[in-house]
Amino acid sequence: MNVMIDLNTLVEETGAESGLSFNIDGILLDSVNLEYDGNVAAMIGMILKMCLEMSEDVNNGDLRQVMIKNNDGIVVANKDNEDNCIALLSKDISKMGLLLRKMDTVFNN
Repeated sequence: MNVMIDLNTLVEETGAESGLSFNIDGILLDSVNLEYDGNVAAMIGMILKMCLEMSEDVNNGDLRQVMIKNNDGIVVANKDNEDNCIALLSKDISKMGLLLRKMDTVFNN
C-alpha cells in the first residue's frame, strides 16, 4: 500500500459496516464503526500471521488476503509487502464480491 488509505471512504464505498487498519502484529492504526477495535485488530493480525506462516510452510506463495465467512457476515483482510493490513467487516454476505474486488484494487495499486 504505497498510498495512504482513507478508511472512512473505503467503508463507505464498499457498504461495509466497519473497517480497521493495523499492522501484522495486530497494532491498531485506525478504525471505523468498530467496538473493541484493538482486540479485533490483534485477532485478525494473528490470523494473518498464522496464515502467512502456513502459506510459507506449504510453499504456496505470498499471502495476500484472508476471508472469514460465517452465518452472520464476512471479514476480508489484506496485507501488503510491508505488513500493513486493512480489514473490512460486513453483515451482508451478498457484498462479498464487492469487498474482495475493492480490496484487490486498493492493494494492487
